[in-house]
Parts: sequence; structure tokens; C-alpha cells
Amino acid sequence: MMQPEVFQPSWPFYRVISSNNLDQLGFYGTDMDAYVDACQFSSSFVNNEDIYDISSMFPAVFNGDQSVQSPPCVEDFLMEGFEPNLFKEMELIFCESEGNSSSSEASMDTTPIPQSTLELPGEELQLENQVSLFHLLKAYGEAMDGGQSELADVIMRCVSERVSPAGEALECLAFNLCHDLEKQGDDYIKRESCRNFELAFMAFYQLFPYGRFAHFAANSAILEALPADAETIHIVDFDLGEGIQWPPLIEDLAHLQKAVRLTAIKWKKDDCNWAPMVWSFDAAKRRLLDLARCFGLNLKVEEMGIEDLVSEEKKANKRGGGKEWLVFNTMLRLPHMGRARSRQLVEQFLRVAGDLVANSAFCNSGSRGIITFGDGDSCENLKNSSDFGSFFEGNMAHYKALIDSIESKFPVHHTEARMTLECLFVAPYVSSQDWYQKWVEMKQGCNLELGNVFEGWRVSRVSLEEAREVVGDEQSSYGVRIGGDLGNEMILQWKSTPLVRVSTWRK
Repeated sequence: MMQPEVFQPSWPFYRVISSNNLDQLGFYGTDMDAYVDACQFSSSFVNNEDIYDISSMFPAVFNGDQSVQSPPCVEDFLMEGFEPNLFKEMELIFCESEGNSSSSEASMDTTPIPQSTLELPGEELQLENQVSLFHLLKAYGEAMDGGQSELADVIMRCVSERVSPAGEALECLAFNLCHDLEKQGDDYIKRESCRNFELAFMAFYQLFPYGRFAHFAANSAILEALPADAETIHIVDFDLGEGIQWPPLIEDLAHLQKAVRLTAIKWKKDDCNWAPMVWSFDAAKRRLLDLARCFGLNLKVEEMGIEDLVSEEKKANKRGGGKEWLVFNTMLRLPHMGRARSRQLVEQFLRVAGDLVANSAFCNSGSRGIITFGDGDSCENLKNSSDFGSFFEGNMAHYKALIDSIESKFPVHHTEARMTLECLFVAPYVSSQDWYQKWVEMKQGCNLELGNVFEGWRVSRVSLEEAREVVGDEQSSYGVRIGGDLGNEMILQWKSTPLVRVSTWRK
């Protein structure tokens, strides 16, 4: 069956932010310098080279290319609620940390110590520690696989004595894996990082392609699959969060003169582990509605439980007729989300999606609806793991690649800033207990085999090339390729390791 003519989106928000040209703006607009000026940094503060300078760390956020213009309403959507003082607070976090750790040194001469006097571990010692850590972590996975939980605890406590959040990728990974046993003094890092979540979120989303890639891939598929005779697009979002996925799609649907109904599924508070839900639905709703008014789009935003959605859709189908086309959107464990929901919830959501799309009153020769699934987890790569030991090692490889990709943006002297981002956007997904629970769920059959229920929607060549531009894979170690048995999956990878998969399905 022929796919409809591809709609070409005009999205300025997904411009490439490459390693060689960080001042190109992506999603966030260009008027960030005003927020830096509002902080009124003192000259002594800014000129102290030992102070962590957030503006030099995130040039894409602070030094925007003024020739790149995004609609002012989009800037309002993104900047509303972000306090200017956060920029100054972000710079002060680790200065305060140093002061608290040694108050007696605060009154001493602060003249920088010549670098020549610093004694850093030699490369051989660092390599030896890395090898030792790897074997300890591998032994932990094997102990858990053999039901030797006490031995596994002893091994993890040994690991905790060797690691620091300031170390290299494997050491950072091991540090986060030890959260379940000991806090290791990381409470301060977590507490201070959460205080500055909004600023860190803005920088992380723009500097790294994980979220931008997933949102672009899903939104492109929605536009490509959209039937011409659909009057209303009903988007059901598994995890709305801050709502940052939808402004580009809102603009394009406004140009197509379509009405939009956006339903955010309301889950129980304990359905989201580790990270607090910092985003308010009411605030996201207000920003989205304000944006829609700017483009003249008829938009309805609502929040309801999954059972209420099923009940309401069944009533609508009984009334018959209508030109409402269904979109079920799932974004799971993408790094920028900073929260980890259970795959069992996703399975429930997709089961409901299949039923509602199959019974939709909208009748079109192409499809009754579409399902988009962005997955930042490693489970799809590891679904054929023979035991927990191999599953554990596969997770280590996945999240080590994620940390490697983050660290590639940061010079050594910005270790504290890197630690902040990793605390907020990596740590929620790195947990020995969480990995074991995922393994148990997989063994119980929670593998999300969408191909058994849905028909794949093939990724177009146009979308693939545009996604590569979004990621900037020609100038970096990132790559984008098509995957899936049906060619319906777009994959973002770091070197050879898949980090994010976005698959598209229809019923």
C-alpha cells in the first residue's frame, strides 16, 4: 500500500549542534545572552580561572548565533519559568562545595597551585584500576546470576571503595551502580544538581542529540503518516513531562490547518523511580496553549488516567463518525528525561493503544492511527541475553557508551559540570537493583514485541537524511541508521553502540 506524500517540515528548532560549531542554536532560541547579563557577574568572579564558568561550558546556550531566529512564541514557551538566578547558582554550586569541604582553607591564600606540583596517577595505575573495576563488576553480575546475593553485596562494597564521580567513564558508571548500597557522599551532588535542574536540562537537551533525535524521528513519522482527510489529531502521550517534543509539531500542524487534542496520561507518583517529577502539567499545558494561539492552532490539552481514556474513547466510538486520527507516543528512559518508568507500564500503554487504534471510528485506507516509540534503554539490544551476567555486562556497555559520549564534550577542567549532568541524566538509569528487576521482567515475557500486534511504518530516506543533519553525524562519533526487520526503526548510536531507538508502527 502506498504511503501518502511526505510533508516537509520547517523546523528551525532542530538545527545541528556539532562539536565544531556549538554556537548554532537548536531548540531553545537565541536570546540567552540577556539571561547571562541579568546575573550581573562581578569581574573578580568571572576572571577567576579556578571558578567553574557555566557560560564557557555551554556555549550553545549562552553564545547563540543571532542570525538563527526562532518564533518568539516558541522562545516564550521554552523560557517561561526558568529563573535567571539559576545561571549564577549553577556557577556557585561547586565553589560552595569546596568551601564546605574545608572551611579552614577558606581564609588561606587562594593563589592557584602551579600545575607542576600536582601529582596525578600515572597512566599505568589508571589502566590497572579500570581493569580491576571491570572484573569486579563482571564478578558481581555472575554472583547475582548464581543467586549469591551476599557475595554480590561484598563485591559491590569493594567497588564503592575504588570509585569517584570525577573519574573516567567506567568509574562513573561503577559509582552510580553503588547507589543501592551506599550514598558515598553523593547526596550533596544530587541535592545541588536538582536545585538547578531547569538550567541543566536546557543545556543537556541542546548539547547532546539524544532527545532532539528521538523527538525529530517521532514527529517526522507522525507528519508522514498523517491522512489528508483527518481533521483532528489526537495525540496520547505516555510521559508528557515538560512537553518539549510538541512545539515543532504544533507549528507544522497549524500550517496544515489541523486541530490537535493532546492527552497526557496520568500515572501514579510511585510509577516513576529515582528522579522527582519537576515538571508541572499545568505549566506545560499553559505554555503549549500559549504557543498554539501564536500559530492559530485549535489545541486542547488534558490529563487523565489510562482507564479513563479507554472509557472515553469507547463512548466516542459508539457515537460513530468523526475525523479524529490517533497518535500514541511513548518516550522511555531518554537521558534528558531524568526519570525511569517501568517497562510494564509501557506494555500496558501499548496494549491499550493497539485496542483503541484497531477500534477507532476513523476509517482511512492508510491507517486508523500510529504508534511512535522512542527507547533510550538497553533492553532491546539485550533481549536475547542468556543469563543475568551477560545482561548486566550489556547494560554496562550501553551506559558506558552514553557517559563516553557526554564526556567527549567536556575538557578535564569542567569535571564538576559533567558530574552535574551525569547525576541528573545518567544516574536515574544506572542501578544494579533496577537492572536486575528489568532482567526479571524480561524473563517473565515483558519484551514489548510490537511486531506481533502492529504493522511497521517504514522510515523514509528523507527523514533519515534530516535526522543525520540534526545529529551532525559527519562531524562527530554519532551515527544514524535504519534498523528493525521492517525498516521502521531509526537508531542513534555512539560509535558502534546504539543509544536511542525510535520505531514507528500503525494498525
